[in-house]
Amino acid sequence: MTDHGFSPEEIHEMLLGIQRSLSRLKAVKVDEGHMPMSYIPEAASVFAKLAVNGAFDDLGINPILAPKLKDIDATVRGPVMIAVLSHTHGYLRKLQGVDGGKEPGATTDHRPTDIVTAHPPQPLQVWTERWVYVRRGSRAKEIIIDVSELLEEAILLAKTTNLPEAQAGLTDIERAQLIAILETTLAMLKAPMVEPGLLKKTARVANDVAQKAAKTKVEEALGAGLEHIAKRVAELIANLL
Repeated sequence: MTDHGFSPEEIHEMLLGIQRSLSRLKAVKVDEGHMPMSYIPEAASVFAKLAVNGAFDDLGINPILAPKLKDIDATVRGPVMIAVLSHTHGYLRKLQGVDGGKEPGATTDHRPTDIVTAHPPQPLQVWTERWVYVRRGSRAKEIIIDVSELLEEAILLAKTTNLPEAQAGLTDIERAQLIAILETTLAMLKAPMVEPGLLKKTARVANDVAQKAAKTKVEEALGAGLEHIAKRVAELIANLL
């Protein structure tokens, strides 16, 4: 991990800021609503400090979400905000040289940083139909922007959990497979052409996991996000064909 020159006192102060913001978020029912960054000023200050010292990129936050965290006037989905703060807490604990998962009351990731590497997904069967060019300014292009943001958020939620595997909504293998297909779809949506067959597969997987989350009442934020992805992807496909 890169040393950005933070003193132990600075890291401790940033940890306290993240903890205060996390406590405030957990005290309200965030559900799937958007929360303003101004609601967590302590965390916003931490992100600003990390950015000034060149450490923000080390968090690995996706490029769609990252600018919002540095904008006090931006809004972020509640569950995603909690996931980001939990992830940041773990990062700061690593800077401090302590296992973030061992601090009482902290919400940190019990998974490997790269769960897909730890559990390589099995080959995925997808019926390839055709590649479709997406015109700029088209309705499909507008939907792709929304779907891309939803995918980025779902990937973050899937990677960041404070539950051990036995209590989580997905096994580590299932989680790795989900992350792999979401990341693959996201990468495809950045290209000029998209493939409806992969989109249909993504929608089916998203629906299946969403239903499992609803049935088990575990990781409901991830499930709700995946359900929304499935609906928007279906809308995207309709605008491609």
